[in-house]
Amino acid sequence: MTEIAAFSVAAALAAIVLVWRTVKEKSALAGRVSALEKENAALEKDKAVLESRVAIMMEDVAKAEERHRSSVEEIRRMNEQYLADSDARHRKDMDVMKEQFKAAAAEIASMNSREFREQSTAGIADMLAPIKEKFAELDRTMKTSHTESVKYNSELSASIRLVMEQSRHVGEEARNLADALSGRSKVQGDFGEMLLKDILKNAGLQEGLHFISQGVITDSGGHEVRSEEGAVMIPDTLVFYPDDTMVVVDSKVSLTAFNSYMAASSAADRDRYAREHVESVRKHVDELKSKDYASYIPEGKRKVDYNIMFIPIEGAFRLMLDEAPLLWQTAKNNNVLIVSQMTLVIVLNMIQMSWKQSEQEKNIEEVYRTASELMGQLQGWMSSFVDIGTSLDRAVKSYAESKKKLADSRQSVIGKIGKLESLGLSPKRSRGRVRISARKTGPESVIPKELENPDME
Repeated sequence: MTEIAAFSVAAALAAIVLVWRTVKEKSALAGRVSALEKENAALEKDKAVLESRVAIMMEDVAKAEERHRSSVEEIRRMNEQYLADSDARHRKDMDVMKEQFKAAAAEIASMNSREFREQSTAGIADMLAPIKEKFAELDRTMKTSHTESVKYNSELSASIRLVMEQSRHVGEEARNLADALSGRSKVQGDFGEMLLKDILKNAGLQEGLHFISQGVITDSGGHEVRSEEGAVMIPDTLVFYPDDTMVVVDSKVSLTAFNSYMAASSAADRDRYAREHVESVRKHVDELKSKDYASYIPEGKRKVDYNIMFIPIEGAFRLMLDEAPLLWQTAKNNNVLIVSQMTLVIVLNMIQMSWKQSEQEKNIEEVYRTASELMGQLQGWMSSFVDIGTSLDRAVKSYAESKKKLADSRQSVIGKIGKLESLGLSPKRSRGRVRISARKTGPESVIPKELENPDME
């Protein structure tokens, strides 16, 4: 009986221990479930924030693409208008010159005689040689101008195609940038430089030839140029053009506040981070203004008078414009041009277009200068041509008078020689000279055949 009681007590204790362990395990499981639910809620919140950021970025991409299409269309329209105006001016100038040359040729033709043209062909050809050379030079200049215009049009079309190709990769660039924005300022700066270099290369520019990254500005002697504070001048990127024009592009603006703005969950936080972002951009504008890279570019190198501040994400650029509409103009007044990824290539192409147009204008000025020289030479030649005709008329008149005195009367030289013939003298020629001697038979005329008829034409 005692053993049964002891067994019952042991069984009861075992049951109590089992129940206690079961309750403890259920409590632990409940705690883990609660922790997992909290973690899941946090992940869902992060997911919602990321989806919101991606949606905003894609909306910015769509807006940027629309602005890009408008800009491309405007560039195409301006280029077509310029080519049309240039062709019209060329055709008009050529028509005017043709009419002037026709009038000059008609005036020259009216002054010529058939005999004079036959006798003076060689002399006229010599006189016309400089004019022909001027015509050839004018033709070469016009062809060069047209070739450069066609080449520029092809380059512009290629640039537009490259910009459109870049637009298709904006979504991927935006996602990469969103990841980079969560890093430190050094990471942001490196990402901006990398993106800027890709844009320049995609635009057909070669590093080392058309642009350099982190290049030290040197003077004409190759020595490093330092600022007033003694710091070496190292802009992010220097872009070169064939005419030695240089433009500084900076890509180190801080986007930390913009990243916080994108991750903010409340309106108050968004407002605060938006103000911080604008202040960050304004601070960087002041830094670029104080550095004044352009004033340190070596003498002999032409340069633009402003720096380009590159903001590598369209959303950050738009936020700056929305929160501080006057900041862009203020920066421009301080020689700092703020651009985004979508507008940088267009800005660079517009700068290059202005130089191309300048070259076209110089070519047109050269055409006008050559034409003016040609007309001056033609007028001089016409004056000489008239003088030649006057001199020839005077020579013909003198020849006629001399011939008349020589053979047109009995008192003339020919008449006296004829009298000597009648007296029995005849001419003998020796070594080109005429000697008069007595003759025995038959008269021999000493009058040259061309002077036998004294009548003048």
